[in-house]
Amino acid sequence: MAHSRLPLRQSLLPLVTATLLTLPATTAPAQEALSNRNEIVHVLNRITYGPRPGDVEAVQKMGLQNYIEKQLHPETIDDSTVENLVSGFDLLQMSPEQLAQLFEGERKKQQQKQALAARQAQATGESPNPSNPPAPPNQGELAPGTPPTPQQRMANMMNQANQNRSVTAVEQLEQAKLVRAIDSPRQLQEVLVDFWSNHFNIDMKKGPDRVLKVVDDRDVIRPHILGRFRDMLEASAKSPAMLFYLDNALSSVARVVTPMEQQFTERVQAQMTQNGNGAFAPPVPKVGEKRGGINENYAREIMELHTLGVDGGYTQKDVTEVARCFTGWTFKRETGEFIFRPRMHDNGSKIVLGHEIPAGGGMNDGETVLDILASHPATAHHISLQLCQRFVSDNPPATLVDRVAGVFTRTGGDLRKVTGAILTSPEFLSPENYNNKIKSPLEFAVSAVRASGSSITPQPPQPYDKLAATLEGAAVMGRGQAADRLAKRPRQSLNWHIYEMGEPLFACTPPTGYKEVSSSWVSPGALIERLNFAMALTQQELSDIHFDSRTILDGTDLDKPGAVLNQSASVLLQNNITPSTRKVLEQAALPAPGDSDSKTVNPNKLIALMIGSPEFQRK
Repeated sequence: MAHSRLPLRQSLLPLVTATLLTLPATTAPAQEALSNRNEIVHVLNRITYGPRPGDVEAVQKMGLQNYIEKQLHPETIDDSTVENLVSGFDLLQMSPEQLAQLFEGERKKQQQKQALAARQAQATGESPNPSNPPAPPNQGELAPGTPPTPQQRMANMMNQANQNRSVTAVEQLEQAKLVRAIDSPRQLQEVLVDFWSNHFNIDMKKGPDRVLKVVDDRDVIRPHILGRFRDMLEASAKSPAMLFYLDNALSSVARVVTPMEQQFTERVQAQMTQNGNGAFAPPVPKVGEKRGGINENYAREIMELHTLGVDGGYTQKDVTEVARCFTGWTFKRETGEFIFRPRMHDNGSKIVLGHEIPAGGGMNDGETVLDILASHPATAHHISLQLCQRFVSDNPPATLVDRVAGVFTRTGGDLRKVTGAILTSPEFLSPENYNNKIKSPLEFAVSAVRASGSSITPQPPQPYDKLAATLEGAAVMGRGQAADRLAKRPRQSLNWHIYEMGEPLFACTPPTGYKEVSSSWVSPGALIERLNFAMALTQQELSDIHFDSRTILDGTDLDKPGAVLNQSASVLLQNNITPSTRKVLEQAALPAPGDSDSKTVNPNKLIALMIGSPEFQRK
């Protein structure tokens, strides 16, 4: 496959890199107003995941402002087909308690396996190896020093896989996101869900967040994207996924160990030791020593990232005081639900951003902080700036940000009106903001699928018994047939390619989330991965995407290279193609004049080059 990608990199990468690194270049003269068609293309590139074939004409028919208004009211748009498909993801339909019990059950089984490994290691005098646990009890324990049989190794593998079903929740949530982004007619809703999920970023790789984020996406983000910001802020503050991710679940007032606590811990330790789980028993505290204490992670991020912004005027003292206000805000591991624990709360008086919070407020201390932050002028400015960066430009005009912040303040943080103020502003349709942003990997991949008229077929996780049988069969075959199978490059999913391009879904490690400044996605290495994706898409190497060039070239004579190029540019680039890009496409994908061996164009290669072009990577 490498030989088919080399010409693509050589011919297009220099042009793409040079063009994308010259932001904020535009493809329309700054002094000229956008045509009606270019206005529609611009809107579809910003408030959707890119136009599908026929979308521009459909919006022209209904009117651009009517289209924007309808997208601002997604409840009026029928989305039953997509939601029926998403309803097939079983883990996404589970209650918080079911998801929490799923994870806790797996965690306890893993602890039991580790305890068994420790006991066997103690019997043999060897160090336990967590990566190669012993056979589970139902397979029979091995005599000391006896290596496991192939059947026992397979049983161990299946046992470990079945104990990680919660990992499937990550895959299902990612697939549901892609299905909605590609096929949902509620496109602005999906763009906003992505924006706010990134704003209140949670990394699913952190322990139980791989199941808790399912609830966060469903019950925290989606219901509030066009509601009041204060409501979304509170929902996030009470989200078990957020409480765990930013460590507030363990934040508590410092306490002194009492004789009763010491005795209780001693009994727990003795019982766990008797059951063979002594390695995981809690240490016994000493009477009089201090335990617990506040954790400032969430307090810092709720001000720096979620509300006020890094320059929002708060101090380290404010961070500490806010952390004190949120002590006791935690969740039940058994049910996956928010709970306030009064014994963990610091009931002393606090002062937050100049506001005095009297002693004895309990859970109301945190609610008061949410009121203060949601109504603060710095919050109105910070939220407005980020939304303008998403929809208008990486460096939006200060006058626009101030105007939108005014809407935020006057409406009490009504996000539908705030978003509408941006989408109906003169700056939004200004020629200087046309094609001045770079698509993120998610936007690039999904827009390529949509623009090519392709469809997505979610791939369910391979059953663990089938996976085990496949591995066992490969072990039996050894060399030869198994080697031939393993040598073939597997067809990867759309989600896998988005990961390779640098944007793992729901897996941004720092709480900042992915940057709203789109130029941060530009680098030679990242662009190579984008070009590889374009080639994989058009060569039908994606496991869950069906690509057919006939959707783009319907009715086009393949014996006429110029017609093929023009039709592809019309559908994929909306005729927005520069002479330099056209020249590269002609040289790389069209047959040379007088070449008797190649009289027709290679449409898939041409389309791959066009998807990898600077024009397609801009929005």
